[in-house]
Amino acid sequence: MSDLTWTPDGEELFKKIMEAVPEAMRDMAKPMLLGMLEKRAAGKAVDAEIVKQMVEKDLPEPQKSGIMEALGMKKGAQAPKQPPAQPQQPPAQGSSALTWSGKSKPMFEIMLGEVPEAMRDVFRGKLMGVISQKAQGNPVTEDHVTAVVNEIVPEPFKSTILKKFKEVGDFDIKIIDEIIDRHGTSRDNLMFILHDIQDHIGFLPIEALQAVSNKCDVHLSAIYNVVTFYKSFKLYKPGTHHIKLCTGTACHLKDTGELTSEIEQKVAGATDVTMEKTLCLGCCDCAPVVEVDGKVYKGDDAKAKINSVLS
Repeated sequence: MSDLTWTPDGEELFKKIMEAVPEAMRDMAKPMLLGMLEKRAAGKAVDAEIVKQMVEKDLPEPQKSGIMEALGMKKGAQAPKQPPAQPQQPPAQGSSALTWSGKSKPMFEIMLGEVPEAMRDVFRGKLMGVISQKAQGNPVTEDHVTAVVNEIVPEPFKSTILKKFKEVGDFDIKIIDEIIDRHGTSRDNLMFILHDIQDHIGFLPIEALQAVSNKCDVHLSAIYNVVTFYKSFKLYKPGTHHIKLCTGTACHLKDTGELTSEIEQKVAGATDVTMEKTLCLGCCDCAPVVEVDGKVYKGDDAKAKINSVLS
């Protein structure tokens, strides 16, 4: 282990410290920690006491408290005391102490999930305190959580978390994980994965596509090309009501009263309605026709039904 001379207890304690460091950060953290130990040992064999001093005096917060907690270490007499004003800060012992808005709560849990399990309780309290200060009594927003990551989380940890933030949507991200685990990450299985996601969620939100891109190592643009090429895929949440406008030859020729155009204008901007054009509904003798929620209507009946849906 490096060029340092170690005592058995010092080497064992250092190994435990490395186990407490997030795996993604170990390669970066190890030489930094060894450099601190080399300065503190000053040519002597590194024993457990020197390792403890390095943790207590050289590591920054909140990493120091997290590692000390994970190793069962207690602060020595010379360790800095907590500022007297800290107990007066807004409570941060749990997520229930704050009001969350938007996607801020799942984003916070993603950030915390990247911390080793043994250190999460310590980091939860400290991160909640930082977020509480940023929110200043207001509901926690997505910007608050993102700001905390940008300000106090080091690389490559930061990039990993920010990348996962793009996967947060109004659905359980575990669904995506389960589907990909079932099919595998091969690009050959992309269509199966996308169809299963749409079956579970009802459509393909951009956050789901981002998650597939990250987990299957496929460019988002390539996935987007697939879902926009096949009409069976839906990129937007379907409305409560579904309207199909027939653009087949018979409906097109017989639509002298511009029924289709009138309905398009009425439906434009309606948030609770999904509208699509189809080649033929198989009701050419009744043309022009419109299908609303699975039932075919023509002429004035179609207009009346559309008005009913929009009201």
